Amino acid sequence: MLIKEYIRAIYDGDAFRLEKPIPVKEDYEVIITFVEPIKKDQSGILDFFNAWGDEDAEFIDEIMEERNNFSDGRENL
Repeated sequence: MLIKEYIRAIYDGDAFRLEKPIPVKEDYEVIITFVEPIKKDQSGILDFFNAWGDEDAEFIDEIMEERNNFSDGRENL
Protein backbone atom coordinates (compact mmCIF):
# COMPACT_ATOMS: atom_id res chain seq x y z
CA MET A 1 0.00 0.00 0.00
CA LEU A 2 1.41 3.37 -1.02
CA ILE A 3 0.59 6.28 1.27
CA LYS A 4 1.77 9.73 0.36
CA GLU A 5 1.01 11.99 3.26
CA TYR A 6 2.99 14.94 4.50
CA ILE A 7 3.31 15.44 8.22
CA ARG A 8 4.90 18.67 9.36
CA ALA A 9 7.32 18.46 12.25
CA ILE A 10 9.93 20.48 14.07
CA TYR A 11 13.41 19.09 14.60
CA ASP A 12 14.91 20.57 17.78
CA GLY A 13 18.39 19.14 17.28
CA ASP A 14 17.57 15.93 19.17
CA ALA A 15 14.12 14.74 18.15
CA PHE A 16 11.24 15.40 15.78
CA ARG A 17 8.04 16.92 17.20
CA LEU A 18 5.20 15.88 14.92
CA GLU A 19 2.26 18.18 14.22
CA LYS A 20 -0.15 15.22 14.11
CA PRO A 21 0.00 11.46 14.75
CA ILE A 22 1.57 9.13 12.20
CA PRO A 23 -1.25 7.38 10.28
CA VAL A 24 0.47 3.98 9.89
CA LYS A 25 1.75 1.29 12.26
CA GLU A 26 3.92 -0.87 9.98
CA ASP A 27 7.44 -0.13 8.71
CA TYR A 28 7.65 2.55 6.01
CA GLU A 29 10.36 4.19 4.01
CA VAL A 30 10.26 7.92 4.71
CA ILE A 31 11.86 11.03 3.27
CA ILE A 32 12.87 13.78 5.68
CA THR A 33 13.28 17.25 4.20
CA PHE A 34 14.70 20.13 6.22
CA VAL A 35 12.82 23.17 4.91
CA GLU A 36 14.22 26.15 6.82
CA PRO A 37 15.64 26.96 10.25
CA ILE A 38 13.31 28.38 12.87
CA LYS A 39 14.25 31.72 14.34
CA LYS A 40 14.81 31.53 18.08
CA ASP A 41 12.30 34.30 18.86
CA GLN A 42 9.53 32.19 17.31
CA SER A 43 10.52 28.90 18.92
CA GLY A 44 7.85 29.32 21.64
CA ILE A 45 5.31 28.25 19.03
CA LEU A 46 6.56 24.68 19.56
CA ASP A 47 4.72 24.57 22.89
CA PHE A 48 1.47 24.71 20.96
CA PHE A 49 2.10 21.92 18.43
CA ASN A 50 -0.73 19.37 18.56
CA ALA A 51 -2.93 21.90 20.39
CA TRP A 52 -4.63 23.27 17.25
CA GLY A 53 -6.35 21.79 14.24
CA ASP A 54 -4.93 21.82 10.70
CA GLU A 55 -6.80 25.02 9.80
CA ASP A 56 -5.38 26.84 12.83
CA ALA A 57 -1.86 25.58 12.11
CA GLU A 58 -2.12 26.81 8.49
CA PHE A 59 -3.24 30.23 9.73
CA ILE A 60 -0.22 30.42 12.06
CA ASP A 61 2.09 29.36 9.22
CA GLU A 62 0.68 32.20 7.10
CA ILE A 63 1.31 34.75 9.87
CA MET A 64 4.87 33.53 10.39
CA GLU A 65 5.53 33.66 6.62
CA GLU A 66 4.19 37.23 6.46
CA ARG A 67 6.48 38.22 9.35
CA ASN A 68 9.48 36.56 7.69
CA ASN A 69 8.80 38.44 4.43
CA PHE A 70 7.77 41.77 5.98
CA SER A 71 10.80 43.68 4.68
CA ASP A 72 10.95 42.09 1.22
CA GLY A 73 10.97 44.77 -1.46
CA ARG A 74 11.07 47.65 1.00
CA GLU A 75 13.79 50.23 1.08
CA ASN A 76 15.46 51.04 4.39
CA LEU A 77 14.17 54.24 5.96
